[in-house]
Amino acid sequence: MDKSLSYRSVWSHLMTVPFKQAYVSAGGLRTRYVEAGDPGSPALVLLHGTGGHWEAFCANIEALSQHFRVIALDMMGCGFTDKPDKPYEIQDYVEHVAAVLDELGVRVSHFIGVSLGAWVCARFALVHPRRTGKLVLVAPTGYFPLSPGVKESVEARRTSAESPTWDNTAAVLRRLYHDPASVIDDIVAVRQRIYSLPGMTAIMPRMLTLFDADARARNNLSDSEWRSIGSPVLLIEHVDTDDVYLRTARKVVGLLPDARLCPIRKTSHWSQFEAPAEFNAAALEFLLERDD
Repeated sequence: MDKSLSYRSVWSHLMTVPFKQAYVSAGGLRTRYVEAGDPGSPALVLLHGTGGHWEAFCANIEALSQHFRVIALDMMGCGFTDKPDKPYEIQDYVEHVAAVLDELGVRVSHFIGVSLGAWVCARFALVHPRRTGKLVLVAPTGYFPLSPGVKESVEARRTSAESPTWDNTAAVLRRLYHDPASVIDDIVAVRQRIYSLPGMTAIMPRMLTLFDADARARNNLSDSEWRSIGSPVLLIEHVDTDDVYLRTARKVVGLLPDARLCPIRKTSHWSQFEAPAEFNAAALEFLLERDD
């Protein structure tokens, strides 16, 4: 195949998209975000995973912004947003997201969340039901205790903060993909720059707060809380990767009052990036579906 047809980068996904990147002060935190789409369209907020950044959605913004005012942000403590000196728990993320939306004049929004972002979406829907439209949850979490394999992931992230080399950073990202070859240089470069920020060795434990068993237990949603989420929910089912996130999707679909599974093959944690055309089509079909 001609490399020009298969080459992927953040810019190759965004070069024809009208968008802006900016910073907003929200809850006292200087917060990086990107915005695309008609400001008069319904809002759609994109929330990344642990230690992530808005570039995780670079392959989705063009398609989604044709129908929505898309806002993708670096959540509290992540990306190039300020990193307060405290543990980061789910309610902290929820309050930060709400503050960002307040500053941007968004009262009600749909949400797409990946991993940690999906957890934040679910809690946001409980805390702010009148501000929440539909939810698309990718690699959902917030139900089960820590899985046995989490120690390796934590150690990889700590190593990348202590020694943010290209290889150490890429090793963290490869864990998010079904096909490690899907990791692109642009995403590695952004993550490496973040892990190279001053003080990251001290910051990383805050970012990994929810990888502590007790912290996870007190932040997980109970069965009754999952049942209390009134928003329609689309759960992405990465069927070729058997992990706790797949098990979570299959568990909570039976608890949520209005939820469905959407299988996407040959993907893992980042289905929205590994299979963007399929993901974008499924997300838009769900988000644009009329409630009759």
